[in-house]
Parts: sequence; C-alpha cells; structure tokens
Amino acid sequence: MTETVCYRHPDRPAGVRCQRCDRPICPSCMKSASVGFQCPSCFNEGVKSVPRTRTSFGGIQRGNPQVVTMVLLAINVLVFIAVRTGSSRLVNDLVLVPVLVDSEPWRLFTSAFTHLQIFHILANLFMLYQLGPPLEQMLGRLRFLTLYLLSALGGSVAVWFLSSPVSATLGASGAVLGLVGGLLVISRARGMDVTWILGYVAATAVISFLIPNISWQGHLGGFVTGAAVAWVFVQDTKRRRKKAART
Repeated sequence: MTETVCYRHPDRPAGVRCQRCDRPICPSCMKSASVGFQCPSCFNEGVKSVPRTRTSFGGIQRGNPQVVTMVLLAINVLVFIAVRTGSSRLVNDLVLVPVLVDSEPWRLFTSAFTHLQIFHILANLFMLYQLGPPLEQMLGRLRFLTLYLLSALGGSVAVWFLSSPVSATLGASGAVLGLVGGLLVISRARGMDVTWILGYVAATAVISFLIPNISWQGHLGGFVTGAAVAWVFVQDTKRRRKKAART
C-alpha cells in the first residue's frame, strides 16, 4: 500500500488531513483549529476571515495597549541623551526656528522630540506616561499615534506662524497638550467627569502666559489640534455605530 505523504513536504508521511481542504499534512504542518487540524494555508485564510476586534473609538484592538506610548517615551529619552552628550550643532539642527522652516521643514517634528533641561523632559514624559496608555487603549495604536503626531505638528505650526521668526522652540509640550485636548473631547463624548482636565488646562494656560520662555503658541496649537483630531474620531465612531445599527 502506498504511504500518504504531506502535500507540502513530499518526503514526510502524513498522519491526518486538513479539515478544510482535506489534503494530507505532516505533524509540522498541523495547525490546531476549533475543530481538528488545518494546513497552514487554510489556517491563515481562516485567521484573515475573523473580524478584528475594535476599540471603543474604532481602532484595532491589540494585546498590549502601551506599545506606542513606550516607543514615544524611548524616542524622547534617546534624543535627550544625544543632545546632552553630543555637539551643540545637533540641538541647533533639531529645534524649531520659524525663519528656517521653509528650507528645513523637518524641524516642525524634530523639535517636538527634543529637550535640554531634565525638568522639562520629566514633566512632559510624566504626562505622556499618564495619558498615553488609556488613550492608546481607547483609540488603538494607529489612531493614538496619529493624534500624538498631528498634535505635535499643530503645536509647531502655531509656533511657526505666531512666534518671533528667530525664536528657538523645543519640547513635547504641544504633543502632550494635544493628548489632553483629545482626552477632553473623548471624555465629554463618553459622559465622563472632565473637571480635572479643565483644571489642568487652566493651570497650564496661566503658567504659559506668566512664566517667560514657555511657548504658549505651542501649547495652544497642540491642544486645539488634539481636540480637533479627537472630534473627528468621535464623529467617525458615531457614523460606524449608526451604520452597524442599520445593517
């Protein structure tokens, strides 16, 4: 009698058949499914057909809700170490100087990851660590990253247009304030208490205008951008739910 061999590995005997395509498979090709075993091709097709679980605001739900937050924290720390230990030319190439943006547009982003003072980076990263994981869990990785980067860009654009052309601005404050603005909009949409958020915004506004060398332009631009992006996410979520209710 002819021995049955694996359809993927003709040199190996097959002990079972795939429950979907009925082709013989060897032990290394056996993928455990809800009923019996499947070959790798059928198993992968089955995984693709399973609807992805979405977060409460439409993002794809992942196993670890802090990955993007941790990566952003790490980037800020690495840039901080680089500018503190490297030459002064490095920080000069990263900071936002409005008059240079036309020829060096990357400064709109690099400045949002650059810090010089230890208190400055600790304050920003503390808030990122506090706000990042819950927002990333609600929005999903891609939407959370979009919120952060657009907030950083919004803060930088505000500095570009509203600050002195030769002023130098740096720090993640605009991005962090964008997270605050986003959390405010999302919390209001979910009917949650936003008292502490409003208090934080008020305190930040007072500090921004009273203490010298703090960019109120970056804070304002980041906050407004973050709130606007979150509002778009909220509206998209409502649209999805209405569409699902009609089907």
